[in-house]
Amino acid sequence: MASVIDCTRSGRVLTIELSRPRQLNALNSEVLRLLHEAILEVQGDPSVGCVVIRGVGGKAFSAGADLDEIRGLGVEGAQEFIRAGHRTMSSVATSAVPVIAAVDGYALGGGFELALACHLVIASDRSHFGLPEARIGCIPGFGGTQRLPQAVGKPAAMHLLLTGERIDAERAWQVGLLSVPPLAPDDHQAEVLRVAELIAGGSRTGTANILDATRPAIAPAALQHEAALAALSIASRDGQEGITSFAERRAPEFHQESS
Repeated sequence: MASVIDCTRSGRVLTIELSRPRQLNALNSEVLRLLHEAILEVQGDPSVGCVVIRGVGGKAFSAGADLDEIRGLGVEGAQEFIRAGHRTMSSVATSAVPVIAAVDGYALGGGFELALACHLVIASDRSHFGLPEARIGCIPGFGGTQRLPQAVGKPAAMHLLLTGERIDAERAWQVGLLSVPPLAPDDHQAEVLRVAELIAGGSRTGTANILDATRPAIAPAALQHEAALAALSIASRDGQEGITSFAERRAPEFHQESS
């Protein structure tokens, strides 16, 4: 059986590919586990100077959490899934080796949150970003409520969080999500490799110190609170209706509580 992630080396650059193209590289428990393990392994390998994460298939970096896996989950199951996502995103965000998100296509939901956890984001001009959770009765559960406002400021973050609307790569550049302006697909991979090799050619200790000095502070309690709310949202009546309606390609029928 083919692996859901593939790792390849080019000099001091390790590329991790999310390899579920038929599912638009959706993040299920296996992907989250293997990605977490790959990032942890890099920490003890001094021959790696930079990591690139990309999605295969030419359509998506990652379209988000695997809805087939979270459909029907109760609170306990949802908590377990969300905790796995948090572990993975935190391992990326706290990596002593710089991590580049090479986004070509959709980066939605948990896929967007994975890009936010990376230290640099380099995107093609056909990429789109969004957190659609509000439209399906859920909330971002992999650190997005904390990392997005830090990346773009509260006004732009709240618009993305509350509307669930997608933005294109040019808008992502304008609000400060991207490390360089968006590139044509033919130029994208070459630029990712150029930047990765440039970083990998530096002192690993020096780059680790830069990452440590500039790492934004996120209170553990804030992430724990997000995780708890995300699990409750997934297991809720509206959350399950939203997930089901998305799978069935229909408008959700949310339960409107009286005030």
